[in-house]
Amino acid sequence: MHLSTVSINLLLLVIVLSVLSSTSESQQPTYLYHDCPNTTTFSINSTYQANRGTVLSSLSYNSTRGDGFYNTTAGSIPDTVYSLSLCRGDLCQACVTFATTDISQRCPNQTRAVVWLDECLLRYSDQYDTRINTSFPL
Repeated sequence: MHLSTVSINLLLLVIVLSVLSSTSESQQPTYLYHDCPNTTTFSINSTYQANRGTVLSSLSYNSTRGDGFYNTTAGSIPDTVYSLSLCRGDLCQACVTFATTDISQRCPNQTRAVVWLDECLLRYSDQYDTRINTSFPL
């Protein structure tokens, strides 16, 4: 009888651990807000679009480096793209990777965009300064 109690407890432990690990691995970042003003847009297959793809890939690839902040630039004027990401270190790569896809879908041809997720922020712009609205609306 002792052996069956141990077996049942072991089986329950395995079930609980498998549920917990699959839940934490499959969770997507929590979307909060985005802003992509239609004031300036770029053409499909343009140099700006290629540069945007370069910075978004770089943000996603390098998001695990450092302290959760990463910025990069691609291209030359007038097609320069400035970008940055800020995130929690333990969830950084998953969040930034999700955000790069999300911002590309929400802002398909805007030259300025920002997306806030609960776990990270991602921004790109054709301007070096902060002309894009980076304040979170309340």
